[in-house]
This record gives sequence, C-alpha cells and structure tokens, in this order.
Amino acid sequence: MRLLSTSEFATRLATPYTDAALATSELLLDAKPTGLIVTGAVLEAAVEWNGYRIAFLTDDILFEDMLRIYMFDANMALMDSAVLGAMYSTGTFAELSLQPPNALTFRFFGGTVWRMVLLTGREFALPFLSDPSGVNRKFKFFRHFRIEGKPQPESASSTSTQSETTARAQVLTPLARRTSKKRAQKNGINRF
Repeated sequence: MRLLSTSEFATRLATPYTDAALATSELLLDAKPTGLIVTGAVLEAAVEWNGYRIAFLTDDILFEDMLRIYMFDANMALMDSAVLGAMYSTGTFAELSLQPPNALTFRFFGGTVWRMVLLTGREFALPFLSDPSGVNRKFKFFRHFRIEGKPQPESASSTSTQSETTARAQVLTPLARRTSKKRAQKNGINRF
C-alpha cells in the first residue's frame, strides 16, 4: 500500500461546476489521459494497493463539499465507489493515514475519523443498510471496500452549545437583577 504521486496518478478538470451539474475530471496515468471521466473537481489523494488504485476527489463546493471515492482495478475498470457527505455539511479531507495491510483512515466530515477497509474479494452488502450515515453508494449487493465511522451531526453540537448559553443567560439575568434590586432596597435606595 502506498500513496501515488501526481506524476503517476492525476486529474484534470473536464467540465466545471455549474448550477445544473457537478464538476467532472479526466483521470491521468503517468501524465497521459485515460479517457475516463469521473465526478469530482479536486484530486485529494490516490493510493495503490494490490494492483488497485483508489482515488479520493472532492467537488470543491463551498458549504456542501462531498468526498467521492473510486476504486479501479489494474486495467482502470471501476470496481467500487462511494460518496461521503451530507447536504449543508462542510467537509475537508485531512489526515490520511495508511494502515497496512488493507486499511486507511482519514477525516472528512461529522467530527469523526473514517476508516476504509480494502477487501481482497467482493463482499455481500445490503443497499442502504450496510454503510454508516453519510455514506452513499449506487444500488448493488456487493462491495470491494467498507467504510466505517460514526459521524456526529454538525448542527447538534453547535445547537446544544447555543441552547446552553442562551439558557444560562436567561437564568442568570433575572437573578442578577433581583439580587441587585434587593440590595438596593435594603440600603434604602430605589433605582428601579
């Protein structure tokens, strides 16, 4: 398992993002065009494992970026793919770590470390049920890699923090006023 350099595996933008369509990119092997077009604008990383090539591409859309993972065999035939992300969630691909013999981890969204397990053969998987929340695949019953992770909702943590802050402000403000009012009345001063 190894990271591929940009001279070995790269992409070039085929069509830019528009309001009607996502960006697409052509795959390049050894700086030569392959004619293969995939959805995605930015190649984040490429990994070689047992003759397979795994490409990680993002859409480069502010506030709604998706991570697209493609697995190709030695002849560049698409073996498997998955998309990570959710509407209105911002993802940033980071901290890719190779874990030989057949796994890698990375961060993208959901405040979690995602783990990708590469399989030597295809594995049975139930569509819509076999992957964690935030992972989408085309409808099929077999896969060549597993994605593991438990994303945390982005809005839940920020909402709960805001709720706690608001609740504290609502509780503390009236108490502070009452205390000040009692002290003022006790001292014979009525400012309120």
